[in-house]
Amino acid sequence: MFKYLIATLFTLSLFSQTIKVAQWNVENLFDMKRDGTEYKEYIPNHHNWTKEIFRKKLEHTAQVICDLNADVIGLEEIENDNALAKLQKLLKRVGCSYRYRAITTTKDVPIQVALLSRIKISKKREIPITHFGRQRHILEVDLATNPPLKIFVNHWRSKRAPESKRVLYAKALKKRLMKLSKGVEYILIGDFNSNWQEYKTIDAKHNDTNSKTGINQILATTLNNKMVSYNYIHSHQDRFIHYTLWLELPNSKRWSYNFFGKKEGIDAIIIPPSLANGRGWEYKKGSFGVYRPSYLFGKYGEINRWRYRYGKHIGKGFSDHLPLYATFTTDITKQEDIQKKEKDSTHKLIKKRILSQYPSISIKSLLNMTHSLKSPRLLKDVVVVLKRDKTAIIQESPNEPAIMIYGLAKALQEGRRYDLAILKLKHYYGISEIGDFEIIKDRGEVNLSPYIVDFKPSMLDNPIYRYRVVKSIKGVYRHYRLIVDGVPIKLYFKNRKWRVKRGDRVFIKKAEIGYYRGKSELIIWSYKDFKKEKN
Repeated sequence: MFKYLIATLFTLSLFSQTIKVAQWNVENLFDMKRDGTEYKEYIPNHHNWTKEIFRKKLEHTAQVICDLNADVIGLEEIENDNALAKLQKLLKRVGCSYRYRAITTTKDVPIQVALLSRIKISKKREIPITHFGRQRHILEVDLATNPPLKIFVNHWRSKRAPESKRVLYAKALKKRLMKLSKGVEYILIGDFNSNWQEYKTIDAKHNDTNSKTGINQILATTLNNKMVSYNYIHSHQDRFIHYTLWLELPNSKRWSYNFFGKKEGIDAIIIPPSLANGRGWEYKKGSFGVYRPSYLFGKYGEINRWRYRYGKHIGKGFSDHLPLYATFTTDITKQEDIQKKEKDSTHKLIKKRILSQYPSISIKSLLNMTHSLKSPRLLKDVVVVLKRDKTAIIQESPNEPAIMIYGLAKALQEGRRYDLAILKLKHYYGISEIGDFEIIKDRGEVNLSPYIVDFKPSMLDNPIYRYRVVKSIKGVYRHYRLIVDGVPIKLYFKNRKWRVKRGDRVFIKKAEIGYYRGKSELIIWSYKDFKKEKN
């Protein structure tokens, strides 16, 4: 085995190399030794955290790593080196060995970041975040490849804390990167606890930095309020900029974490210009992906996380994150061909961004479509009439029909006009919805008053009012329906805690005419949008 490994490393140094790099937050791999820093759910022999359950957690974690079959994998939420060694030992026993390992040793924190590698590790370094507090260190690993390659494994502060705490991690990482020699090749991986476009989607409760984010502005994955492209890092080798591989996927696929329906790409693989210059190590275009085997999902499409029920571990599930992977190569010939094609097609890509290059379509035409889009279509000058979290209602004009953007509208703002490239169309009980899109142009603010019309019960049966936003609805709640002008209407409250009782007189300031399984209803999006009075 040893001779085989030496021969392999020698071969790698002479000929082209290709390695698969992966990233996964395993969700709390703790050992059975009590250290005093454990989360209370993982104190040995408490909450059913027993040797048997620990063994199952190891086996489930090893199954994913074996199936993923990466050469190098960064791991988050590993308790310590003992837990990592147990995992490493099990992986060897089941036939997918990782000979080398590295882990941080941050004091007084319950979990560390780590790395398993089939390639020899020549050096390990830990990057502290500040000289105070208990922040997890960033792990820096040098692989013994020729040419050299660095991996930085991150696990930034969670969103229980404001953005300023994640900015600290970004600044510490940037400080280290700025000290590297010019052209050093490295990969940034980890759970950054920041969406790939956090600067657009940041919640108000986290925003104590005036929308300046660690992942975008500090690490420079954005410039001038736009995401940095692969072509840009290829042609700007002397700048401190980075390209997030999330941009390789369609918008609807850019997630690895699903928190109560909120899908985000908080895990990431990010590369610098030195991995897109046609020399040494190069990112293999199109190789980035999210590992999505069926066993990592539950019955309803939810991530099959490690399960803790009623105060006990039940020994089922895997993690609340999905793994990421990407391929890197030193096969310069192929990379030069790729970059030549990229360069040759740059003009075409730019022209594609010009609005006239997208065939225009109207919302009415989208609603009448019974099939999927074969190529992008442009919706020009549409207004976001309603925006709640990741769902939006858009219209072209006050007298035209509306269409819903479901699950991906986080970057849009209510009361603004946009040009949108529609990439995917979905159908829900025969009704068209936009499943994926890209913002082409923000045309500014608009007065929404003409778009929000007075409600009449007859609107519910008229398709032209489907998804329209209506106002001034008065009625009495009886038999689980709001009676308006003698017509019973179903109400759907987005928050189940909102309740109306029989006999309540209800005044709804604003609602959406929605549909559930083909049946009409009024959707109340905000607690401020209605009030009730008891008789």
